[in-house]
Amino acid sequence: MTGRRRLGVSAYTSVASLVLLGLSACGGDVRKPKPAEVAAGPAMTARCNRGDTTATYLAFREFIKSTVPTPQRFLSAAGTDSAAPDDGFRAMQDKGPTYFYGGDSVAKRKIREKLASVGPYASLLIVHRGTTTAATGDTVAVRLGGHFIGGKLDGKSAVSTTIVMVCADDTWKVATTTDEAAS
Repeated sequence: MTGRRRLGVSAYTSVASLVLLGLSACGGDVRKPKPAEVAAGPAMTARCNRGDTTATYLAFREFIKSTVPTPQRFLSAAGTDSAAPDDGFRAMQDKGPTYFYGGDSVAKRKIREKLASVGPYASLLIVHRGTTTAATGDTVAVRLGGHFIGGKLDGKSAVSTTIVMVCADDTWKVATTTDEAAS
């Protein structure tokens, strides 16, 4: 025996409680989030800041919501300039299963096989065509397009869209959505 004492579970619980009490005392004004904030998540309640990417997240969500037929799975063109930026990819993940699509023909074949094996769900490859931010930082235009991969919708294009987000009342909101020619 090495002479070390083992603490029981209750001792660890007491130590953890003291640490949490100490942290909360140092935290200043801590308030409980409102139910709407919890349901919306951090991206939906974040205030607009220069360089904030919440507008991109919300633009991707708007694109997904407006695409007909409604996609149920999502793909991002991995390793290309059309790949979804981080917040766009996160928006895709929040809406459904999301996969990387790209590489050589063998990699593409494997992902198509994977999609087919899990069911005939509408799978949309979202193509990010660019983001433009106004010099003032309060307006962001996100251009998106894409097409369906696999199943009966294979090759069907989603309408290319420019979604303009504006910072109004310290919150990113959809200002306009403009459909372009099919991708």
